[in-house]
Amino acid sequence: MMNPRTLAAFLHDLFAVAAAWMLAFWLRFNFDIPSEFFVAALQSLFWVIPLFGTLFFSFGLYRGVWRFASLSDMQHILAAVSTGAVFAVM
Repeated sequence: MMNPRTLAAFLHDLFAVAAAWMLAFWLRFNFDIPSEFFVAALQSLFWVIPLFGTLFFSFGLYRGVWRFASLSDMQHILAAVSTGAVFAVM
Protein backbone atom coordinates (compact mmCIF):
# COMPACT_ATOMS: atom_id res chain seq x y z
CA MET A 1 0.00 0.00 0.00
CA MET A 2 1.16 3.51 -0.80
CA ASN A 3 2.06 6.15 1.77
CA PRO A 4 -0.47 9.06 1.72
CA ARG A 5 2.28 11.57 0.89
CA THR A 6 3.54 9.41 -1.94
CA LEU A 7 0.00 9.04 -3.25
CA ALA A 8 -0.49 12.82 -3.09
CA ALA A 9 2.77 13.38 -4.99
CA PHE A 10 1.81 10.77 -7.58
CA LEU A 11 -1.65 12.28 -8.13
CA HIS A 12 -0.12 15.74 -8.36
CA ASP A 13 2.30 14.50 -11.00
CA LEU A 14 -0.50 12.91 -13.02
CA PHE A 15 -2.47 16.15 -12.85
CA ALA A 16 0.64 18.03 -14.03
CA VAL A 17 0.99 15.61 -16.96
CA ALA A 18 -2.64 16.20 -17.99
CA ALA A 19 -2.30 19.97 -17.62
CA ALA A 20 0.93 20.04 -19.64
CA TRP A 21 -0.65 17.88 -22.35
CA MET A 22 -3.63 20.20 -22.70
CA LEU A 23 -1.41 23.29 -22.50
CA ALA A 24 0.71 21.92 -25.35
CA PHE A 25 -2.40 21.59 -27.53
CA TRP A 26 -3.58 25.05 -26.50
CA LEU A 27 -0.23 26.59 -27.43
CA ARG A 28 0.00 24.59 -30.66
CA PHE A 29 -3.26 26.07 -31.90
CA ASN A 30 -2.53 29.64 -30.78
CA PHE A 31 -4.90 29.52 -27.77
CA ASP A 32 -7.90 28.32 -29.82
CA ILE A 33 -8.08 24.54 -30.13
CA PRO A 34 -10.42 23.40 -32.95
CA SER A 35 -13.14 21.13 -31.59
CA GLU A 36 -11.94 17.98 -33.38
CA PHE A 37 -8.44 18.43 -31.94
CA PHE A 38 -9.82 19.22 -28.49
CA VAL A 39 -11.68 15.90 -28.54
CA ALA A 40 -8.51 14.14 -29.73
CA ALA A 41 -6.50 15.77 -26.93
CA LEU A 42 -9.01 14.63 -24.30
CA GLN A 43 -9.19 11.11 -25.74
CA SER A 44 -5.41 10.81 -25.80
CA LEU A 45 -5.28 11.60 -22.08
CA PHE A 46 -6.73 8.11 -21.49
CA TRP A 47 -3.43 6.57 -22.56
CA VAL A 48 -0.99 9.42 -21.86
CA ILE A 49 -1.74 9.59 -18.12
CA PRO A 50 -1.32 5.82 -17.51
CA LEU A 51 1.82 5.83 -19.67
CA PHE A 52 3.49 8.53 -17.60
CA GLY A 53 2.22 7.05 -14.33
CA THR A 54 3.77 3.71 -15.22
CA LEU A 55 7.03 5.32 -16.28
CA PHE A 56 7.22 7.42 -13.12
CA PHE A 57 6.98 4.28 -10.99
CA SER A 58 9.27 2.27 -13.28
CA PHE A 59 12.01 4.87 -12.97
CA GLY A 60 11.64 4.91 -9.17
CA LEU A 61 10.55 8.50 -8.72
CA TYR A 62 8.63 7.79 -5.51
CA ARG A 63 11.22 5.78 -3.60
CA GLY A 64 13.22 8.50 -1.90
CA VAL A 65 12.66 11.36 0.49
CA TRP A 66 12.46 14.53 -1.59
CA ARG A 67 13.94 16.61 1.17
CA PHE A 68 17.24 14.95 0.25
CA ALA A 69 16.87 14.85 -3.56
CA SER A 70 20.09 14.44 -5.47
CA LEU A 71 21.44 14.72 -8.99
CA SER A 72 20.66 11.03 -9.42
CA ASP A 73 16.99 11.76 -8.67
CA MET A 74 17.02 14.52 -11.27
CA GLN A 75 18.46 12.09 -13.82
CA HIS A 76 15.64 9.63 -13.06
CA ILE A 77 13.03 12.36 -13.55
CA LEU A 78 14.61 13.47 -16.82
CA ALA A 79 14.79 9.88 -18.08
CA ALA A 80 11.16 9.15 -17.16
CA VAL A 81 9.83 12.34 -18.75
CA SER A 82 11.97 11.95 -21.87
CA THR A 83 10.90 8.35 -22.35
CA GLY A 84 7.26 9.34 -21.90
CA ALA A 85 7.62 12.16 -24.41
CA VAL A 86 9.10 9.79 -26.99
CA PHE A 87 6.28 7.27 -26.54
CA ALA A 88 3.59 9.96 -26.48
CA VAL A 89 4.50 11.31 -29.91
CA MET A 90 4.63 7.88 -31.56
